[in-house]
Amino acid sequence: MKFLILSLALSVSSSVFAGWQSEAKAVLREYKAECATTEVSVDEIVKNDHISGHVTGLPTDALEKFKVIFYVKTNRWYIHPYQNETEGYSYSSLNEKGEFRIKTILRTPSNKLAAVLVPKQVKAMNQHWWLKPLLGIFGGVLKYKCAYSIVPGNGDFFVPQNLQ
Repeated sequence: MKFLILSLALSVSSSVFAGWQSEAKAVLREYKAECATTEVSVDEIVKNDHISGHVTGLPTDALEKFKVIFYVKTNRWYIHPYQNETEGYSYSSLNEKGEFRIKTILRTPSNKLAAVLVPKQVKAMNQHWWLKPLLGIFGGVLKYKCAYSIVPGNGDFFVPQNLQ
């Protein structure tokens, strides 16, 4: 009986998990051509305040279908700055101009920041070992990405390339 309940729970949770995955893949297929030329730019990082930037290359109707998730690299890639699915804290929606902004805090010094443009359905994992998916399919921050930007850091705070 316990095995049956556990099997049922696993199949229900995997079908829910598969639901957001198939929706995210459908959005990526719909905007495949646009994603090939889309760019994510981090324009400003104000220590212990915010990270802001913009996305170019997506049509206006697509802006509401995507969000930007932020990861920082220390010993692995961690979602930044908070490990929860909260608008403005662990991800940012895009406004009508393709701009994004989240609050940020300084914790452990990190080497890099990844701003990743993904379909809104993507559930952000709190941490990943790799930026790119292993063998193209397993794990990785960039598994469901449309576009992304990597911003180098100096071990204490980030300096966007266009602001250096």
